[in-house]
Amino acid sequence: MVRRAIVVTAVIFTALSVFGVLPAQAQTVAPRSKPLSVPVFINRSAVRRRADVPISFTVRVRGNPTPSIQATRAVPKGLSLQDNGNGTATISGSFAFAGTYTVFLRATNSQGSVTQDLTFSVRGLPGVRHVFVIMLENAGYNSTFGSPANDPYLATTLPSQGALLKNYYGTGHYSNDNYIGFISGQPPNVDNQFDCVGGFVGFPAGAGQSSAGIQQGTGCVYPPAVQTLAGQLTAKGYKWKGYMQDMGNVPTREATTCAHPPIGSPDPSFIAVPGDGYATRHDPFVYFQSIIDQPALCSRRVVPLGSVTGAMPANTPPGVTGLAADLRSIATTPNFSFITPNLCYDGHDYPCINQPSGPSRLADIDSFLRTWVPLIESSPAFKKNGLLEITFDEGNISPIDARACCGETPGPATLSGGNGIAGPGGGHIGAVLISPFITPGTVVTKKLNHYSSLASIEDLFGLPRLAEAKTVTSTFDKGVFKR
Repeated sequence: MVRRAIVVTAVIFTALSVFGVLPAQAQTVAPRSKPLSVPVFINRSAVRRRADVPISFTVRVRGNPTPSIQATRAVPKGLSLQDNGNGTATISGSFAFAGTYTVFLRATNSQGSVTQDLTFSVRGLPGVRHVFVIMLENAGYNSTFGSPANDPYLATTLPSQGALLKNYYGTGHYSNDNYIGFISGQPPNVDNQFDCVGGFVGFPAGAGQSSAGIQQGTGCVYPPAVQTLAGQLTAKGYKWKGYMQDMGNVPTREATTCAHPPIGSPDPSFIAVPGDGYATRHDPFVYFQSIIDQPALCSRRVVPLGSVTGAMPANTPPGVTGLAADLRSIATTPNFSFITPNLCYDGHDYPCINQPSGPSRLADIDSFLRTWVPLIESSPAFKKNGLLEITFDEGNISPIDARACCGETPGPATLSGGNGIAGPGGGHIGAVLISPFITPGTVVTKKLNHYSSLASIEDLFGLPRLAEAKTVTSTFDKGVFKR
């Protein structure tokens, strides 16, 4: 009986198959083909990004057959477009500058094509990663940039290569407080207003700092708690160096690296001597215990400038290199280089004691710049992402120009005249900025000062602003870099 039932069932199943009638579970449904369709972009058409930050943005398109994706015009510099073959494309790279950029796209298949204008709104600063500063001495804007015949290389040639900052100001008088303010944001006090003529003295014990990080009391050598740009850079993994021309030329006068008197002692390098124009007061790094209390670090980072061939003073420790040698590769170039010429080439002395003078002190300045600026500009680091600033410490000192700008306020222990001794600031000096990120021949009219420089450098490296750099009203952002 069982076998007969199986045979009957098989016969019925065969018959149903012949006539095309099968139970639902026994039927095979032919796959349905996807309808053909024209491409449609399904990603956003407006995107926000930051300058100098790598991006990877996916373009997405729907359509059948799978569309291809191309750019109809050259993509913005620094970007690339890759069609992934699956209805997506990847835009990668980075933007060098803030601004608005458009990628013009087209998606195409056999059913048609469609376009999209993909807009990137980019904010932030360019990717400067190597900053060079050359600090000169004691000259107001009218005598330098305002009188190009006196110093044609500084006043005419260099501005044509970058940006002239017409309204740039010092922050105090005399020299030392400007150097200190440039790398720390600390305002002048009675001692460094007069270039620490009383000696290499520290601050009173227990003087402390304000809530803004400003050292209280008077002194020249700042206690370990006072921060500097150098310390900020080190903490974030960047390298810095101070290059001091003539340092160590006369070893009985000062050390060959990290040269400074003992704390509490007179300064033997206040006046140039034959063959040696190094001045401690123009070397800001050695006025901070956070640097000199680490002698091994200081000796590697505060070094002689050396010659354009890379030669160093006779007593230079092994392994210590000057600027010319360091510029030979990106790997050996510091992220921040502070360059101080000797007392002749910075324009401080005329006639010069340490070497023969040129026809004028401004001619001596031009001579130094003609030698070193092309070397910096031709270096791999500068060409890739460099910024060179050339400025003066202070304006005229006879008569004293004590004009100020940018919200500068007097230090906690300045003379009654303010940071400029005879007034609130360090006077009108001007500056030049040169960079691959700056359009040659740019003229900037907004007011800036040394605290603006510090704040700008900190912004470029993503560092918090120190002391008076927190309150400055203007920096190098708008109107300086390319847009």
